Amino acid sequence: MGFSARRNFKRPSCILRINNMVFFNVRLVPLLFLIFQLSAVFSPSEGKKQNQFDLNDHLLDHSRYNPDIIPICSQDDRVTVKIGMALRDIVEVNEKLQMVRVKVWVRLKWKDCMLQWDPLLFQNQTELVVPYSKIWIPDITLYEGVTDEENMPGMRDYRASISSTGNVMYIFPTILTITCRISVTYFPFDHQVCKLKLGSWIYSGKYIDLEKLSYTMDTTNFLTHNEWDVVDTAAVRHNIFYSCCPDPYPDISFHVHLKRKPIFYVITIIFPCSLINVLTFMGFVLPPFSGEKISLQITVLLSTTVFLLLVQDKLPSSYEGFPFLAVYFAVSMGLVCISCVFSAIVMFLYFRLPEEHKIPWLLRYIFLDKLRVILCVKGGEILNDEKVVQITDIRSLENGQSLPQHKCVEIHRGRKSRKDSSLTSSKNGEIPEYDEKSKKQQQAEVNKSHITDEWELFANILDRFFMLIYLCLTIANSVVFFLIMDNYNGQDLPFE
Repeated sequence: MGFSARRNFKRPSCILRINNMVFFNVRLVPLLFLIFQLSAVFSPSEGKKQNQFDLNDHLLDHSRYNPDIIPICSQDDRVTVKIGMALRDIVEVNEKLQMVRVKVWVRLKWKDCMLQWDPLLFQNQTELVVPYSKIWIPDITLYEGVTDEENMPGMRDYRASISSTGNVMYIFPTILTITCRISVTYFPFDHQVCKLKLGSWIYSGKYIDLEKLSYTMDTTNFLTHNEWDVVDTAAVRHNIFYSCCPDPYPDISFHVHLKRKPIFYVITIIFPCSLINVLTFMGFVLPPFSGEKISLQITVLLSTTVFLLLVQDKLPSSYEGFPFLAVYFAVSMGLVCISCVFSAIVMFLYFRLPEEHKIPWLLRYIFLDKLRVILCVKGGEILNDEKVVQITDIRSLENGQSLPQHKCVEIHRGRKSRKDSSLTSSKNGEIPEYDEKSKKQQQAEVNKSHITDEWELFANILDRFFMLIYLCLTIANSVVFFLIMDNYNGQDLPFE
């Protein structure tokens, strides 16, 4: 052999030298491959993590960046903040307190000239997420907020996203409680417009300019509400001068047009009231001698009052516009009161004493002669003295012989039959004698029956006439109410 190999068994080596040539130990190759794979897996992430720490320290170094100071890099520069909002849900609409609670996603975007970097220096990292307290964030305030705690709850609990160009995006969800002027004139077919006004509280337009992200609110993720529908939304920018400060203060106002779903109130309030009005109509059908006409209508009046109280508890007290629904109930109550007066007049005339009063000729002509035919009131034939027949030939039932003329009697063909207590029957079945005194008494009874029938008929005609008046007024009240409600679409509300 022309060469010699030296092996050291006490200290193993992975390298063999043969004639100045280097060879690896084959048994250690798998171990080297494993080490290579592990280094390939862990080294990039560790480097990236270390890179994030380096970028965070570089941007948020207190020697170069202060989160409490507005980032203005030049003398004439100002920060432009773009504001958007997504409507998520309508939590509550309180008509009596004039407050609305909504769940929204607020979107803020601006450019911070102090938060820019070169991605090539940080392994092409173009985005960094930091907590709220680490960077400057504009003091956007809800002007109509009425909460006792935070103006926009949860605003400080989320993180902002920063790009390498200095663009900052901060999105956070919150529940806003605002004051909203609730117009209940057309309740429950009403429309409402509520405004969410956002702007900086301390920085004027000299330092911050506000722009809207879009012309409307984002409603793609809106949850369907059981009482309200969102008809339309709008975002409007204003630039307002206040008396306290010389510079203008810009703001972005988000308008939300809401429409109430009336089906619940139609079933629980309007429909029962209509049925109660029908019951009032049935009070005119009852005959006067039943004694229940006024009692039924007073019960209906109390029921209508209960429904009016229900509406009063639901709606706020407003001097600008009274609800048409309350007007509808008030008119219905007035009609029920009028029906009670009508029934009292009818019952008074029905039980009028015929010995003391007679129907005037004009009322007799209008009601008994004309309206009776028009209103189709059926009644007994009106009696007078010409319809009294004198019977001169009366025969006995026993032998068929004619009785003397002085035993003849005048008989009245009236609706009511009366028995004269002065007349007595003979034992042999003959008609008793009928003297002049009994004749005059019977004639008075006949005239009394004739007058009583006229007053009853006059009361029935008047009751039918009052029923038609009440029916026309009730139909007119309902038709006017529903026409007003059906033609309303909220066009009178201020919506920019």
